[in-house]
Amino acid sequence: MKTILTEQINYASINFRDWSFSYFYSDQGLVFTTFQKEAVKEFEKWSGLKSVFLQKNTAIDQAFSDYFAGQSSEIDLKIDWHFWQFSDFQLRVLKALQKVTQPISYTDLAERLADKKAVRAVATAVGKNPIELLIPCHRIISKSGQIGQYRDGSDVKRALLELEGK
Repeated sequence: MKTILTEQINYASINFRDWSFSYFYSDQGLVFTTFQKEAVKEFEKWSGLKSVFLQKNTAIDQAFSDYFAGQSSEIDLKIDWHFWQFSDFQLRVLKALQKVTQPISYTDLAERLADKKAVRAVATAVGKNPIELLIPCHRIISKSGQIGQYRDGSDVKRALLELEGK
């Protein structure tokens, strides 16, 4: 996915159960999140950028810490939508997904977009989600109710859904 670099990107990590959760941000908001062990390499793979700086952000740390402690079910942080070059369709899908509060299927999400036949395109757009949790792709489950896949593994997905009581 292409990026538009206009400023410095910083990152930091906090712990959630057995995993390290890393977030990457610009002055405009979050640009990437991951539970991957090699978070910087994962960000470089997604963005093509090689220069990020380790720097905690107290407000971001607190928002994610509250979420991981079960004190908040939603994370009220800003997203830097301009960092990534999304198509109009991808942006529609990700913004619709951002409003999802309960587990749903790709079909359900396509229906929310008033485009039942776009299930595969919706799934592809969700797969390009760079900002887990704020754009809650972990809430996408199979039509049969199975947990399904997740970029950072089904164990992480299951733990997030359990945390949210879903």
